[in-house]
Amino acid sequence: MSDRQRNFRYLVLDWIFSLLAWNLFYLFRYQELGAQTGFSSLQAYLFHGKALLLDVLIPCFWILLSALSGYYHQPRKKSIGGDVLHSLIICVLGSLAIFFTVIINDLPENYTQYYQLFIAIFVCQFLLMLLPRCLLTSAKNRQHLLGKSGIRTIVIGSGEKAHRLKNEYQRRLRSNDDLIVGYIALENESSQQNDSPHIPANEILGSMENLPDIIQKEKIEHIIIAGDFSKEEEQQKIIDKLYCHRLEMHLFSGSKQAFGKDISLSSVSGIPLVRLTPAGMQAWEMNMKRIFDIFISILGLICLSPLLLFLMLRVKMDSKGPIFFTQERLGKDAKTFRIIKFRTMRTDAEAEGPQLSSANDSRITKFGAIMRRYRLDELPQLLNVIKGDMSLVGPRPERAYYAKQILQQAPHYELIYQVRPGITSLGMAKFGYANTVEKMIERLDYDIIYLKQASLLMDIKILVFTIKPVLSGSGL
Repeated sequence: MSDRQRNFRYLVLDWIFSLLAWNLFYLFRYQELGAQTGFSSLQAYLFHGKALLLDVLIPCFWILLSALSGYYHQPRKKSIGGDVLHSLIICVLGSLAIFFTVIINDLPENYTQYYQLFIAIFVCQFLLMLLPRCLLTSAKNRQHLLGKSGIRTIVIGSGEKAHRLKNEYQRRLRSNDDLIVGYIALENESSQQNDSPHIPANEILGSMENLPDIIQKEKIEHIIIAGDFSKEEEQQKIIDKLYCHRLEMHLFSGSKQAFGKDISLSSVSGIPLVRLTPAGMQAWEMNMKRIFDIFISILGLICLSPLLLFLMLRVKMDSKGPIFFTQERLGKDAKTFRIIKFRTMRTDAEAEGPQLSSANDSRITKFGAIMRRYRLDELPQLLNVIKGDMSLVGPRPERAYYAKQILQQAPHYELIYQVRPGITSLGMAKFGYANTVEKMIERLDYDIIYLKQASLLMDIKILVFTIKPVLSGSGL
């Protein structure tokens, strides 16, 4: 069963039981208020126009609230404890919203009836939302114990350390989200095994040479490195080779050397693994970030429309050629898209192939230099944000031509593809433009810091950092 099918089950049951909870509350509401409702019978109360409209809107409201909070994200990582906590928070917030938009207008004779109505809507929704969720999650847990669900994980290594990891997973199987489908043998481990514990040959899927085929065939989603490395350089070489698969990666150290590193316990049920790929924003933050991006971009295009029209006229008057300049860049998941800018260079600027610009670049037009100084040429990228190609904040997108050069020297550059690129970034705010591949690699450090600390608050800070140099005309 796919994640989409699992989510569909949660969503459908949420809708059905939310409708049931609302109608139970309606029965209590009529029983409590009686003649104050203005209806002569329960049937008239339940089937009048507003009631029927709310029968549609209220369940949809609960679905929307759950979706925005990220509940339908990663269904195979759900737990009953997580369902209880999420349902409790959602029901408190949602019940308050419904109370102040729908119930507050009831005007009961006794003020204490307000409290009774709020408690009623909360209890009905919480209990009836939680019940089907726990049943589905329990079924998911049973499937995991039978090896039919879980985050499909492969372990790099087959020696003593991998054997210890296997024992840890077997001991914590009931509470673990990961499903280990096999192990990858490393060359340096074959001579070290001897009598030491190791993974049986029938559980080894292959070697590093055929790892790409194994990942595709077994639909691997998570990699754990548990090799018996004699030198840290050997371990780093393996890690560098794995970045290109763009999967979540952890390192099992199994020793005290892990302390002080980025240890992650929550996703692996207490097994101390060192996170090698940034965790990123939580699901609800990503949803809020997307809503914020769209809202600010639409508002920006409307408010800046006079300026945009002026810039369009000036670009046209400044030099021959189109007003807008589009160029293929690499976005989320390394998918290509066309970035939109106001043209700031001559039309033959790259007649001899890709070239990075510099401060005194003769290819830049007179008005183009002014736009670059205040970053006005970037404004059309608000359209890229609305389309979903970009975000307001995120690592700057590069062309495939330069991305290949960066990857040769910095394999961890692959990490930036896990998020949408941005109009501005921490690297742009703190480092500025990079006119060489070497400087791009230096700026990459800031992008990695952003990925590790990504949050809505961090995005707001970066936008604030960007405003000052833009307004001062010092560029970025």
